[in-house]
This record gives sequence, structure tokens and C-alpha cells, in this order.
Amino acid sequence: MSKSRDDSAPPASPGRAKRERSTRYPGVHLAEALKLCESIDELGIDGLMAADIASALGYKNIKTNTFSARLSAARQFGLLTLTGDGYALTPLAREILHPVDPAEQPRLYRQAWLKPPLYADLADRLGGKRVPDVEILGNVLYHNHQIIASAKRSAAEAFLESARFAGALGDDQILRPEGLLANPPASRPASASVTLEPTPSPIQAKSLGSAPRPHPHPADVRLDLRLWDRDEGKMIRVRAPQSITAASFERFLQAFRLLVRIEES
Repeated sequence: MSKSRDDSAPPASPGRAKRERSTRYPGVHLAEALKLCESIDELGIDGLMAADIASALGYKNIKTNTFSARLSAARQFGLLTLTGDGYALTPLAREILHPVDPAEQPRLYRQAWLKPPLYADLADRLGGKRVPDVEILGNVLYHNHQIIASAKRSAAEAFLESARFAGALGDDQILRPEGLLANPPASRPASASVTLEPTPSPIQAKSLGSAPRPHPHPADVRLDLRLWDRDEGKMIRVRAPQSITAASFERFLQAFRLLVRIEES
């Protein structure tokens, strides 16, 4: 009886080192993965096989490191999905490439940034903390996340660049997974506030009627929105200036998303 390859191979000696295998990680940062998706979208090659996409982009084969790394990273960031033999843009990629509201893009970037399990774990461990430099972070990846020694630096660099691109890492090197503007200032201005609270019952309203309520500044906008469906009985109250800048409005939206949990219907 002929032996299989495994049977005929000499047994490995106890001291022989096994080939290192690294934990899966994006080989390029988020912006590079998005460039690939943008090219796929512009060239109309969405859904084609990897070899066809590579050829359309000018690569000689799919094993070219630059192409394979970008393709793998795009999948890990949730921007490409494998459909049969082809690679298709995901709804998240389409939202980013064709935004209805450009102000939503920072949030979408962060959503993609947190897709890789490795990045989600790092964001959970390092959120609100000062991120170490590339060398130290690489060593953290080596010891705690099974990233091989030859890849630890590039893996660390890709994480940091992706975090900066997604707006989660600023000049102070503090990692903020919810975005750089998500943390409210130390003292909040009295002229702008949002509360989510139950609507008082008629009895409660009568008992509270004698309590004076602060009146908004004449130039302020006051909105009392009674909610409906599953949120019936709750109210959103907004006090804001009559005009604010686009940057202030974006910061308001980010703070609202951070403080108020949005439940799936």
C-alpha cells in the first residue's frame, strides 16, 4: 500500500520551529482600502472576480502584494463582500462613496474602522487612553494579539493611520472611538440643551404647575417634541440659539448619538 505524503514525511523533530502565522489584520489603512473601492465603483467592475478587478486596475495578477493587501483590508473593513466568485461593494461602502449627508461620513468612517475584530478589541482596550507609539504598539500586537514579529510594525502603523483617518485619533494621541468631537466640553453652555424624559401625567402636570420654569432667552429656539410608537410618553426638549455653525451642528449630532442609545425598531 502506498503511503500518503503525511505518512511518508519524516516526523518533525521536537526542536524544529513551526512556520509563524499571524492573526488576521488589515495590511493597509482604511483610506487605501477606500481608494480601491472608489476605483471599483468608478470603473464599473463591482461584482467581478478578483483577477478581473486586478486586471482592470493594472495589476498583473491577484497575488501582487499591493492589490491583495488592499482587497483583504477592504473586506475586513466591511467595504467589500464575496458574492459567489466576485467581490461586491457593501451598503456601507456605497454610503461612504455616495453620501446623502456628507456630515455623516465621519461616523461611517468610524463604523468601517471598527469592523476588523482586532481593531474593535484595540478600540475597547485603548479607548479614552493615550495610544503608545508605533514601536510599543507593535510589541503589544506581538505579545497580546499574535501578530508575527515581521508584521507587527506595519500592523501598528495601519491601525494608527486608520484611526486618524476615521477621526478617532487626534494630535493629543488620545483614542476616541466615538470621534474627536464626541466628548462634551467641561462646562456646557446653558443656551443649548437636550433632554429625553417622560411626559408628565395630568396629575403630575398639575402638581408641577406651581413650580416656575426657566424661560429661554428671547433669541433662542425652543422645541418640545412628543415622541410616538414605542417611544410614546417620552419627549425631546431642545433649547438652542437661532443660528449655529455647521461645525457646531455636527458636534451636537455626535454628542446626541453618544448620549442617547438608538434602539433598532
